[in-house]
Amino acid sequence: MTATRWSPTDSAYQARLLRAHEDLRSHAELRGGRDLIREPVLASWRRSLAALPADTLPAGAVLEGDELAAARQEHLFSAVLPLLRSRLIEPAVEAGLMVALGDARGRLLWVEGRPHLISRADDMGFAVGADWSESAMGTSAPALALTTSSSMQVVGAEHFHEAVHPWSCSAVPVLHPHTGATLGVLDVTGTAEAVSPLVLPLLEATARAVQDELRAMLPLRPAADAPHGRRPRILPRSPALPVRVELLLTGRHTPLLRQGARSIELSGRHAELLTLLHLSPDGISGGELAEQLHGSVAGEGTVRAEVVRLRKVLAGVPELEIASRPYRLLGPVDSDLLRARAALDRGDLDGALTQAMGELLPASEAPALRRLRRLTNAHLRELVLEIGTSAQLWQYAQRPETQDDLEVLMAILSLAPADAPERSAAVARARVLRGETA
Repeated sequence: MTATRWSPTDSAYQARLLRAHEDLRSHAELRGGRDLIREPVLASWRRSLAALPADTLPAGAVLEGDELAAARQEHLFSAVLPLLRSRLIEPAVEAGLMVALGDARGRLLWVEGRPHLISRADDMGFAVGADWSESAMGTSAPALALTTSSSMQVVGAEHFHEAVHPWSCSAVPVLHPHTGATLGVLDVTGTAEAVSPLVLPLLEATARAVQDELRAMLPLRPAADAPHGRRPRILPRSPALPVRVELLLTGRHTPLLRQGARSIELSGRHAELLTLLHLSPDGISGGELAEQLHGSVAGEGTVRAEVVRLRKVLAGVPELEIASRPYRLLGPVDSDLLRARAALDRGDLDGALTQAMGELLPASEAPALRRLRRLTNAHLRELVLEIGTSAQLWQYAQRPETQDDLEVLMAILSLAPADAPERSAAVARARVLRGETA
């Protein structure tokens, strides 16, 4: 019987791994290793054995202080942190796991999780600024993802260093949308839950969303002097071609106005104003804005004062300004809301789920935005129930507004194969909603 016949979490497989580690310490070789260890892990062990001692962890971080801050600022992950937080970090941390974002060299630029987990992980060197490349730490999911350019999971004693054996991890590489070069790695670390069947799909979907966001932010322009047949180069935009301005309004505690790598956090009222102006390209009067925001034209004076404050916020975005009589936005602006509505109109469910990360301005009580939120929610729900696969339905079921939607769970159960991970998860949630015990 070979290791490939078992799940990596299987206790017999883990026991064989521990015996293989004894071989490493005693003989510096893996006798019968091919029959003991999953092939990608075995190959990594061999590389690690040639480069590292089996029982010594590297000391300290390789990036600290100003050097760490500079590495974060320069990395493209900094431009998509809001997406990473909403799609990956927040749900993973809520589930009791840790998330690490590393660069292409394996250096951990961000590590987030609950304080007690961060403290425990720090004891094994899994911390902000640490180098978790294969050459520094041996076998781990982030190291293997970077080495193989593939999604990877490493469980317990599959790790090269004994200090990491209590942990499990899943990781995926993130590629540059234009060049295909590896930008970095997304990692989820924790107990065996970190390698559950749902974790890799979450990481892979997040990596695709990051690449889509970066594709929109980074223009691809051919170099005029490049020889024929050479790969195109990524060039800075010319001053005549401004960086796109966009509003990120769905599924966010804090809406954003983003221009390239720079993001401006918007207050609830400023986000409401910008959304209504964005949806009224021909302009809107102060009275109409007051009615849509406050439910009465009597609030027009308040709207005027709010617009004055919003203009100050927009002072740092020269491509965008607010004209008067009627109020209207001057300058091109895109939004996840318009992209989601366009995807819904053409029946593109994947596009709608990717663009609408949640409800439109979920905290807003403005009458016009509450109506638009209800309409958008209803349209998305109808489409997902009509044409969604079991995986798309489960993706939709993760949204806060659908946690108690039993009809969606029943649709998953009617479509999902018996061995699909979303099926067992849907069964468990449906039982809770019905007040049943396992």
